[in-house]
Amino acid sequence: MKTSARDRIRRVGIYVRISDDREGGGLGVKRQEDDCRVLAASLGWKVVEVYVDNDVTAADRRKKRKDYIRMLEDVQSGHIDAVISWHPDRLYRQPAELEDLIIIVEEHKTEIATVKAGDLDLSTPTGRLVARMLGAIAKYEVEHKQERILRKVQELVAAGKIHNSGHRPFGYTRLFDGEGSRRKILGEILNEEEAVHIKKWAARVLEGERIGTLVAEANEAGIKTSTGGPWSYQAMRFLLVSGRISGRKEHKGEIHGQAVWPKIIEPEDSDSIRALLAERSEEFRAEFGERDTPALKYPLSGLVKCTCKVPHVVGDPCSCKEEGKKHHRMSTGQRGDKEMPIYTCKKDGGGCGGRTIQIPDLEPLMEKLLFKRMEEVEAAAEADDNDPRPALEAKLARWEKRKKELGDELLDGDRPAREIREAIDTLNVRMARARQEIAQYGVQANLHEINAAELREAWKGYSVARKQTTYRGLIKEILIHPASRPFNVWNPDRVEVLWR
Repeated sequence: MKTSARDRIRRVGIYVRISDDREGGGLGVKRQEDDCRVLAASLGWKVVEVYVDNDVTAADRRKKRKDYIRMLEDVQSGHIDAVISWHPDRLYRQPAELEDLIIIVEEHKTEIATVKAGDLDLSTPTGRLVARMLGAIAKYEVEHKQERILRKVQELVAAGKIHNSGHRPFGYTRLFDGEGSRRKILGEILNEEEAVHIKKWAARVLEGERIGTLVAEANEAGIKTSTGGPWSYQAMRFLLVSGRISGRKEHKGEIHGQAVWPKIIEPEDSDSIRALLAERSEEFRAEFGERDTPALKYPLSGLVKCTCKVPHVVGDPCSCKEEGKKHHRMSTGQRGDKEMPIYTCKKDGGGCGGRTIQIPDLEPLMEKLLFKRMEEVEAAAEADDNDPRPALEAKLARWEKRKKELGDELLDGDRPAREIREAIDTLNVRMARARQEIAQYGVQANLHEINAAELREAWKGYSVARKQTTYRGLIKEILIHPASRPFNVWNPDRVEVLWR
């Protein structure tokens, strides 16, 4: 008597999955496995493997389901010749994923049974049609769920509330309802110890400090992120530009008003920091293609530029602005014939490859010029106390009002949408520039609070990073012109400083 395929003892693998394990501990997948084992026993199949993807969605193909992939590999190797799942939507939720499964199942004659929907016969046109219909329904449910989630996120953004996801933000302690990784977030209070660090870092950025310096010092001091790891440039920058630390709700890079958690720094300071760091990122990406990490060895590093790209007569103002060209940054190095640190315009970096200046000559000159500049600024401040920030802030307020009006016009639909969006984009650019001007003036104002006499007294005790911050707050570029005869004599006229 011939034995049918169903009568043979099949080596079965049970596949269980749950998208969101809010209970923790895998209780949902355990219930699925129990039901699948009952079905396997009723069919007389032998369970040889259980594949578990707990807390893993099938709605997004970019997120790999490790045990699902392992199950397919075991089908292809012959380790199992049947699969049991609780429901078809545990196996697939994307049409493309179903088509891949059909190819493998047909090739290896694999049987599929489910607790809730019976057998899936993917070897026949009718079976494949049923599977595709179930897949279409599953995809609809996924898309409908995504719409509900998006609407919920929009409500949370409008109300300034907390999203129930993500790592604990540095500077805050979360209050929970229940236990486990999916417990509900009730609210957030200040983490006083971490908030002190944020206030200090924010104040130093407003003084012109570079993020790389803050990162190095934080890691040296053993300060950890909220996940217990060391600080990186990206993590520090993300923290300082976030609207969260000023007690405001931010979504997709835009501030949406007051949030329900307490502020650590003032919103005005947050706006200045966001503008300053955006400005620095634009400058460095355009010129160097890298972030503004500090050179801690020499305080003038990053400011010293060669005029080889814009040649002109020494003594005359540089014509770079008129010609629309940028100067080439000079790198630190050592003079070959003796132990002498220098700035050099390297040819392999696109420079002239010949111009150099000795650092022990340049640094004392720049200190003298800095103190002289501070004295001039003090005298000018006494004669003219004209702070441009109030006028810029008034412009910002008018532009904010106009932007809101344009948003209302966009909803009304009385004007072409493209025309309104272009006007909004133009306003956004103007507002960003105004915020950068306000922030930059604030940095200079902070530096000018120290008079020249105090700066002279404190300068020797400044760290390289502190000196670098002072220089960068007051100087745009230090231009190095060609040497003149006699070449072995130090000529300070080679140095031209472009002050902010």
